[in-house]
Order: sequence, then structure tokens, then C-alpha cells
Amino acid sequence: MKAGKLVWMSIIFAVLLGSFAIGPQQASACSCAFPGSVNEAKQNHDVVFDGTVKGKKAPVRLFTKSSADPVTWAFEVHEIWKGKVSPSIEVTSAQSSASCGFEFQEGMRYMVYARNSGDSLEVSLCSRTALYSAAGQDLAELGIGSVPPAPGPGHPAAASLWWVVWVGLAAILAAAAIIITVQRKKRRPTSM
Repeated sequence: MKAGKLVWMSIIFAVLLGSFAIGPQQASACSCAFPGSVNEAKQNHDVVFDGTVKGKKAPVRLFTKSSADPVTWAFEVHEIWKGKVSPSIEVTSAQSSASCGFEFQEGMRYMVYARNSGDSLEVSLCSRTALYSAAGQDLAELGIGSVPPAPGPGHPAAASLWWVVWVGLAAILAAAAIIITVQRKKRRPTSM
């Protein structure tokens, strides 16, 4: 009887030890239906473009953080297939893929499908958004898009160009003032 008890205890110990070794499975809160065809994705989104990620703005929170917190991604746009898109544009997505957020990488080029929420353009893991290098089927089916319009007078790129012009002009005027001052000092007679 002692041998039977020892066998049962060994089995229970092995099962308990095995349950700790397996550990919990990682759960994901995001669940997406298949994004559908390229044409369906284009019809179901307000903006379709390809662009390179130039920056990221994440919310600063001290105490409560959520995977659903919005992150804003700035893009330099290369080509447009749908929507009014400027040469640079921002899209918003949840911070983590656990909340269906698309986690872009700065400096990488993407094919982006976004919806207009009224406040921003939103991208999710459930759209056809993908790395540009993996979007061959999309590019083939969409064909040639259009280039974004040149920046207008109110656009930040145009404003920075004017800033350069004004700084250059100020530098030329400062150099001219220095030259004139030096020339005047050379002409003045020195008193002994």
C-alpha cells in the first residue's frame, strides 16, 4: 500500500510541476476579420497612400497607461490613391497591437489605409496597412497613384523655407553693416 501511495504522490507532483512549466498563454485583445481585397479595402477607407514614417508623438501619462492610448505618426507622403493628402500627414493608431494598434517603425515606408474619425485619420492592425516592401499586390492592383500637391504658403515646409530666406537676408545685412563700420574706422584720422 505504501508503494501505491508513493506512485500517486509522484503522479500528482509531476502534474503540478508540469502545470508550472507550461505557464499561461499570451492573450491578445485584438481580433480582426480578414481585411478583404485591395479594392474592398480602398472602398472602406477614406485615405490610401504610401509614405515614410518621420516621427512619433505618444501621450505622456504618469500613472495610467493603456495599450489603447493613441499614438500619432507623422508621414512624408510619396503617392496617393484615395483622399486629400498633403506632402506630410499624421495618422493615429492605438499604442499597441494588443488593442489593434499598428506599430509603425520610424524611417520605414508603408502602404497606409486610414479612416477619418472626424478628429484624425486612424489606422488599425485590421486594415491592409503594411510595409511598402510587402505591399506588391496592393501596388499592382491600385496602379499608378498621384503625387501629393506642393506645399502651400501655410504649410510648415513652406514656412521653414521662408525662415531660411529671412535668416540669409539678415546675415547679408549684418555682414554689410560690419564691412561699412570697418571701412569708416579706416578712413578716420587718428589724433596724436
